[in-house]
Amino acid sequence: MKLNLLLFLLQDGRAASAVAVCSFLCFCRLFTTAEAAVYMFSMKRCPPGIAPSHKRYIEYMCDMMAEEPIVPHSKPVTIHSIVMTPVPLFNKQRNGCRPFCEVYVGDERVLSTSQEYDRMKYMEDGKAEIPLNVTVQGDVLVVIYHARSTLGGRLQAKMASMKMFQIQFHTGFVPRNATTVKFAKYDLDACDIQEKYPDLFQVHLDIDVEPRDRPSTKTPPW
Repeated sequence: MKLNLLLFLLQDGRAASAVAVCSFLCFCRLFTTAEAAVYMFSMKRCPPGIAPSHKRYIEYMCDMMAEEPIVPHSKPVTIHSIVMTPVPLFNKQRNGCRPFCEVYVGDERVLSTSQEYDRMKYMEDGKAEIPLNVTVQGDVLVVIYHARSTLGGRLQAKMASMKMFQIQFHTGFVPRNATTVKFAKYDLDACDIQEKYPDLFQVHLDIDVEPRDRPSTKTPPW
């Protein structure tokens, strides 16, 4: 009997190992959903503790290996704004927040809306919206922070930041005709303090997908 053995050796932790192994299982068409692959990993090794974005990327592999495969497109995506409803409760009074955003493409930060503390708008009630107007392509990370005022040694106001949540996705899997990408609370990474997020909290990105392809200088893995 011939035995095939594949060894994964990753030093980035249990979650990274789970994403690599589960994606490979889906690539081999042993599973058609991320949930099934992650369940197998949990039973055979240990609960991986993966974040929603990890699961999203395993689902990308499932989409590419489906009977009717989804091939990622090469069209840039312009993110006009990010909208949070209802407003997360991150100030001391727990009735609002003073948010700012950082956007990364790969490892490069391409946008930050951080300013001096007094120039950033405090938001409460209804929704919190941050204009972005940034064009991205590839692996995108959007991180939202709450700005807090602290006192320095000379009684000078300084700003500290607290991460509220983050979202990671690949633009190639955004539908070509999409104008909004929505994320429920369970789709967001780093939502650790549940009482800071009101019931039915959700985030959506107002976007446009450009009509023309912008081929990457790197050969895509697919």
